Amino acid sequence: MSSAPVVLRTRRLTIEGKSRAGNETWFRVRELGLALDIGRCPDPLVGLHHVFITHAHLDHALGVPYYAAQRRLYRLGPGSVYVPAETLEQYRELMALHERMEGIDYPIDLIGLAPGQTRRIRKDLLVRAHRATHRVPANAWELCEMRHKLRADLADRSGEELAKMRAEGVGVEEWIEKPILFYTGDTDRRILEQSEALFEAEVLMIECSFTGEGEEERGRRYAHIHLTDLWEFADRFRNETIILTHFSLRDSPAEIHRRIAREVPPALRERILLALPEPHSRV
Repeated sequence: MSSAPVVLRTRRLTIEGKSRAGNETWFRVRELGLALDIGRCPDPLVGLHHVFITHAHLDHALGVPYYAAQRRLYRLGPGSVYVPAETLEQYRELMALHERMEGIDYPIDLIGLAPGQTRRIRKDLLVRAHRATHRVPANAWELCEMRHKLRADLADRSGEELAKMRAEGVGVEEWIEKPILFYTGDTDRRILEQSEALFEAEVLMIECSFTGEGEEERGRRYAHIHLTDLWEFADRFRNETIILTHFSLRDSPAEIHRRIAREVPPALRERILLALPEPHSRV
């Protein structure tokens, strides 16, 4: 299957990528300058310094060695590739194997994060790992915007008092987190049962591999989400935008769009985007 990437626009983000189950999944978030999964590593991802891999299945992670090779070729320096902590040593072994086979060094910064661990990737941007519920170790990734805010205990102080405290070296502000993007990667309905953060981010990107009637058991067997799983939690989604990804190749974009448009709860209709080509990206 070969097709052009889809481009999805939310209020603040432009998200470009492809996502069909078993074929290839990758997304570039332009405003954040990072990639979510890498697929086969298309050219638009080579120049990005931060790549967040959800799990080791090849449709999501095949391109890691190629990413390192291309960055070496273009003298871009080592990129940072974040993986579930349980798989860090295996990724290191993978890169070492390529180096031995090819007789070349591939500088790459492989970083393993366990659920709950965070990393500041920019002064104003933090990533937090969450556990995704899948058949292999998998991380969901939460991106949080970091903002300065006046300390709550100083809210009643005058401007003059605050200026004096600043002059004396007293910190009057604190950092607060605003979750702007939550990306599940491959997962099943258990993440909906276990993760509160998923429902709070400004933009939620969540897989929905199966949409057809009668495919519920298939979703459970392969640890993927079925459309009806999402509808059960419809009243909990507080996200501005919900992007559904990773649809089965068994279904055409038109079939997927028709099913979702027919069944979507009214409370979600205006918030849902589909990672499908036009005219099927909106319900």
